[in-house]
Amino acid sequence: MDIYLSPDNEKFLKSQIAAGIYKTISEAINASISIIAFNKSSFDEERLAQLNDEIQKGIDDYHSGRFQDGETVFNELMAKYE
Repeated sequence: MDIYLSPDNEKFLKSQIAAGIYKTISEAINASISIIAFNKSSFDEERLAQLNDEIQKGIDDYHSGRFQDGETVFNELMAKYE
């Protein structure tokens, strides 16, 4: 497989190899692809919907008066761990 890298990307990869972070260009590219795949899987649509649901629960709790101000929570934590 032939791959074209921009001059900046090629320079960066070569610097990573020179620093001993990777042994070869292939190893560095494979690591990069793994990071991209991980990031994509970490924030897929289902996960984003779950996070939005949790945020909405917090907003609903706030509007319903089910919350404590930060100072109260902080004081309770300080008392608990002193």
